[in-house]
Amino acid sequence: MAFRLKLREPLPDGLKRVFSEQIDSALHLCQHPARERGVTVHEVRKHLKKVRGAMRLVVGQAGKNCCAREDRCVREIGRLMSDLRDAQVRLQTFIELRDQAAKHKKHQLFSCTEELLLLERESFSAAFAGWQKQAIPQLERVKARLMKWQLEGLTWKQICSAVGKIYKRGQRALAKTIEDPEPENFHAWRKRVKDVWYQLRILKPLNRVVLTEMAYDADVLSELLGREHDLNFLLARLEKESGDEMFSDELAELQRLIGKRCGRLRRAALELGRRFYAEPAKDFAKRISNFIRKRR
Repeated sequence: MAFRLKLREPLPDGLKRVFSEQIDSALHLCQHPARERGVTVHEVRKHLKKVRGAMRLVVGQAGKNCCAREDRCVREIGRLMSDLRDAQVRLQTFIELRDQAAKHKKHQLFSCTEELLLLERESFSAAFAGWQKQAIPQLERVKARLMKWQLEGLTWKQICSAVGKIYKRGQRALAKTIEDPEPENFHAWRKRVKDVWYQLRILKPLNRVVLTEMAYDADVLSELLGREHDLNFLLARLEKESGDEMFSDELAELQRLIGKRCGRLRRAALELGRRFYAEPAKDFAKRISNFIRKRR
């Protein structure tokens, strides 16, 4: 189903439909999980992030406290499966890195590291076998509360204001990252990029050409930052084994490969980020407002 508003439906109904569709999709995955738990966990978490992104559009009407409370609830549901998801991400990131490094090698690379990450993923998979039973009732309660939100007074002006603020937060996060290019700042910036990406997708019908292109740029930027974060996330885990001689040679080579790859990803992200966030936040919000006025 499309993660977007429909132009002919009332604005409050459209946002509630978006909430409902994403939570229903997460519920369906919990009730009918894929054979691989890691796949289900990844997809459920994607739907939860979309719910949180949509909620940020209605802060002006629902209120900061109400939105913050439900945001915490949805985030806590995601944390039920965070260890399994983290183990899956580390393994996938490692496999991609290993395969690229092995293109011109005839022998297997990083066998000790692969065994460690495989065992870790399987261990978390077994430990979190029943996470769906915890997630389902919590998702149902969140949905019930969101459907009761009083959004009848929600206006497009409030939507534009919310989008402008989110875009501004991304600009600030970019500036902080340029000033202090540490992994934590790149990760924090990525969260703000994903916020604006979700909202551009929701608002896409207002101007399919322009907003589709903007959403694409935000998606690419998020992907660059996501890959950089995943590599650093993997490295942080592997460096915990630095005292083990069995991993020493593999760790040194992986540190070199990850450092080189992260450098390229950061340069590409900063180049695209400077272009994407070049527009003043007020002008960005005004442009969305102009799309709305033309549609009317």
